[in-house]
Amino acid sequence: MYKHTVNTMGKAMWLVLPEWQGYGLSSLPARGARQQARHLLDGRDVVTIDVPDEEALSVDGGGLGLASLASRLAETRTAIQAASPDRIFTVGATCGVEVAPIAYLNQKYGGDLAVLWLDAHADLNTPASSPSGHFHGMVLRTLLGEGPSELTDQIPRPLTPSQVCLVGARDLDPPEAQLVLSAGIRTAGLEAFADPVQFAREVRGAGFERIYLHLDLDVVNPDDFASSLMRTPGGPSLDDLAALVCQLTEQCDIAGASVVEFCDRDQRDAARVSEAVSKLFQ
Repeated sequence: MYKHTVNTMGKAMWLVLPEWQGYGLSSLPARGARQQARHLLDGRDVVTIDVPDEEALSVDGGGLGLASLASRLAETRTAIQAASPDRIFTVGATCGVEVAPIAYLNQKYGGDLAVLWLDAHADLNTPASSPSGHFHGMVLRTLLGEGPSELTDQIPRPLTPSQVCLVGARDLDPPEAQLVLSAGIRTAGLEAFADPVQFAREVRGAGFERIYLHLDLDVVNPDDFASSLMRTPGGPSLDDLAALVCQLTEQCDIAGASVVEFCDRDQRDAARVSEAVSKLFQ
């Protein structure tokens, strides 16, 4: 019998970061993040990093808006360090918000942190390989220590490939797929959602004391959930995701989690997400 451990790890920080610049095309995901935060974090003592809804973004070093992202990363790192949390739970506009919380937790726990990347995409591009130049497709590669220097220079301890498991990824660019194979990054497909009890046991048995759960809502099948930013065919239902979240919170020590890339295309969807992931954000 596994013990429910999500509330045993000390001081928690609830972070709201409506950073849309990693997407760059519009502030739609920022509005979605603010709406999702109202549903999911109501009554919490949240820390919000202010982000302008309009900003002229330049292309720097092959990436769009890197100067803006680097400045906001520094601000977010300062806020996290001031709070000195043991756990961090983030509602963010794009996957780019993950750099500060994951980097902080990985340093705090000396690399004893498994990162479950629930996402239809691997986010393993670099500015050189990215088809779009948008940072939200480079985030995980940057956390692994390979990315724009403006951001990697702010990561005191990069992740190692052995810490990462891609869950539900199904739309990888060729350089990303090659890296997954060459670096030995673990992957899990629909079987993780079909048997969440077994998957959570495998995660717990992988040798890491704590896990961080990155949740890009495009991991969910858009036929069941329309309000993700980068809708991608296939994937689990929202109910399947909720079942996996439940098992991970029951069986594993959750050091942090995120919900990102929500875009309100159905007025019911913010509440549906909150219900699906509420155990993570207790």
